[in-house]
Amino acid sequence: MSRSRASAFGTRYAVSTGHHLASQAAADVLDANGTLVDAMLAASAVLAVALPHATSLGGCAMMLTYDASSRRLHALNGSGVAPAAAEPARFPDGIPARGPHTWVVPGLVRFWAEAHAAHGRTPWRELLAPAIALAGQGMGFSSELARNLGNAKPEVRRQPGFAQAFLAEGQDRCAGSLYRQPALAETLSAVAMEGADAFYRGAVAQRLCAYAESVGALMGREDLAAVRAAWSEPVSQSYGEWKVSVMPPNSVGVLMLAQLARLQPVLGEAREARLYTQIMEASRWLPRLRDRVADPGAAWPWPSPAEPSARLGDPREHRDGDPGDTAGIVLADAQGNGLVMLQSVFQPFGSGCVDPGTGILMNNRLYEFSLDPAAHNRLAPGKRPVHTLNPYIVQAGGEPVLYAVSPGGVSQTTTGVQCIGNVLLDGMSLPAAVDAPRWSLSRDGEVMCEPGFSAAVVEALRASGLAVTTDSLHPFYFGSIKAVRRLPQGVLEAAADLRREACAITR
Repeated sequence: MSRSRASAFGTRYAVSTGHHLASQAAADVLDANGTLVDAMLAASAVLAVALPHATSLGGCAMMLTYDASSRRLHALNGSGVAPAAAEPARFPDGIPARGPHTWVVPGLVRFWAEAHAAHGRTPWRELLAPAIALAGQGMGFSSELARNLGNAKPEVRRQPGFAQAFLAEGQDRCAGSLYRQPALAETLSAVAMEGADAFYRGAVAQRLCAYAESVGALMGREDLAAVRAAWSEPVSQSYGEWKVSVMPPNSVGVLMLAQLARLQPVLGEAREARLYTQIMEASRWLPRLRDRVADPGAAWPWPSPAEPSARLGDPREHRDGDPGDTAGIVLADAQGNGLVMLQSVFQPFGSGCVDPGTGILMNNRLYEFSLDPAAHNRLAPGKRPVHTLNPYIVQAGGEPVLYAVSPGGVSQTTTGVQCIGNVLLDGMSLPAAVDAPRWSLSRDGEVMCEPGFSAAVVEALRASGLAVTTDSLHPFYFGSIKAVRRLPQGVLEAAADLRREACAITR
């Protein structure tokens, strides 16, 4: 059964996001002559209201942009940093998965401000108006939010503020029920009128830090005031006739490039041969390489493609927990501009902590740090953790041909390689590329293959000694691609993957 919406074709712009109201908000901004960044900001705020299990003002973001006038790509890193009090010595029993000690200082609102200062023209009060109305007047409780709420474990549910935010009369809110978030509407209104400083230095910061103190969190006023979002150059990798660009470390996007590098020798072979090679290579080193990604400026020595057996050290310790959850935005216009953006609180419902005074759910991204003194990703105050957000842009002859994102933790990288292969190597239409059965790796390295995945590849993997399962699969490992493809005559094709909630619009 097809999962994706039928692809939409347009000549003015294309939008694909993780919720239909976010896609509509972006389209409305573009119809009113706003920029792509204006549209991103409007959609991003709506996602933070509609999908709080995946994204929140208490989370972070990363984005790649392509500017057609300069023919240049840029990367904007809005990931949060560890609070000043987050010393490794505070965690003698390990970093907890949930709760007040798992917060990094949120970077999303500062990310908005930096992006808007560079490429926006519509006032914030107009861009945030749809999100404010949805939070204050109410909206239907999302089916995706309800699905995640039903899966929420006691460790998440017992966190301060969680029940008040997501339960009604002691019961989980149901999909389609009216969902109002008045405190969040007030917070967004303050940000709309006063800008990012309202969040990081003003009344919102004061209320959020009062909550942090009351629950014993590590974040303080000085931490919030110091948050910055940084522009940088993307990292790129040739892949046959194409160039694939991703965020630099601390993003795990470089792990996707490393997978592409290992596929270069089999580019001309049949699809099954490429899938087999990718899975064998990734299962061998991907779980071990992840903790070598670190904050920008730290060393990141990934092995050469010519040395597939390079010593990678011990695998990172297995950690129980849910796969990461994320919300994505992909935008492109007729002038050739485009952007890909992801925002997240890490695992579903992040830390589980929701401040009743601001309506903000806080992330649990601190859990991504290592406590190993030798690790590149070792916890340190003011440092960004290894980050699963992996937006990517593919170019041919210097011009973008594919913009895409997907949630799914580190499996964003394996999903990305499969999407690129489906579209560019196998010539699939965008909906077919999105719908094609995928594989992923579990946290303990088991290969998971969706129903309909190549039986010949599954058999070959098992014969090679890999553990492969096609049963009882956690759906979140397989992501939900949002993608826009630029066709040769400038027509834009958009698709949205309904493995999770998503919507594509073109005009």
